[in-house]
Amino acid sequence: MNFRNLFLIFVGIGSLSFCGCVATRDDISILKTQIAALNKTLQSVQSNQAANDQQIQDLSVQLTQANDNLREFNYKLDQVSSKLDNITSVLDSQESAQYQTPPSELYEQAKKQFDNKNYSAAAEGFSLYIKAAPQGANIEEAYFYLAKSNLELKDYQQAAINIATLLDKYPDSKLTAQSRILYAKSIWPLEKKEEAVTYLKSVVQDFKNTDFAKEAKKLLETYK
Repeated sequence: MNFRNLFLIFVGIGSLSFCGCVATRDDISILKTQIAALNKTLQSVQSNQAANDQQIQDLSVQLTQANDNLREFNYKLDQVSSKLDNITSVLDSQESAQYQTPPSELYEQAKKQFDNKNYSAAAEGFSLYIKAAPQGANIEEAYFYLAKSNLELKDYQQAAINIATLLDKYPDSKLTAQSRILYAKSIWPLEKKEEAVTYLKSVVQDFKNTDFAKEAKKLLETYK
C-alpha cells in the first residue's frame, strides 16, 4: 500500500464522520489495520532512507580518501620517474665515454685481460669492441675470444651463441677450424652431443693433416 492509498483512507474516514454516516465495527477495524500497516511501511522507508544516506556519506568519505591516495601515488611515481631519468642519463654518459675509446684500443685491452685470465673483464671488453666496431679489423677475433671467455666462465649457452655467430657471419674465416672445435666444446655440456661430434668430424675431414684435425680427433676419443 502506498501513500496515495493512505491518503484516500484518511479522506474516507473523514468523509464518513462529516457526512454523519455510521461505519460498522468491521470497517473501522479494517481501516485501523490498514493504517497501522501503512505506518509500519512508512517507518521502514524512513529507516532505509537513513541507512542509504549513511552509505552515501561513507562512500563519499572513501572516494575522497581514494583521490588523496591517488594524488600521493602520482607524486611518488613522478619522483621515481625523475630518478630513473637521472640514472639513464648517467649510464648513457658512461656508455658514450666507453665508445670514445678507439676500437683498436678496446680490443687490445680485452685481449690483454684474456691473456691474464681475467675472463669476465675480457668478455666485457670484447663485447664493447663488437658494439663499437661491427666491421672492425679484429671483429672475427673478437667473437672468437669472446666465446672462449664465455667458455672459461662456464657460460656455455652464450659461448655457443657467440661462436655460432662467427661461423655464420664469416664462413671463410681463417678461424673456422678452431671455431668449430670451440662450438663443439660449448654445446657438449648442453647435451647436444651428436651435433658436437658432427662438428668435430667436419674438422677432421675438412682440415686434414693440421693441428686442428689432431685436436678434434682427441676430443672425439674423449667424447666416446
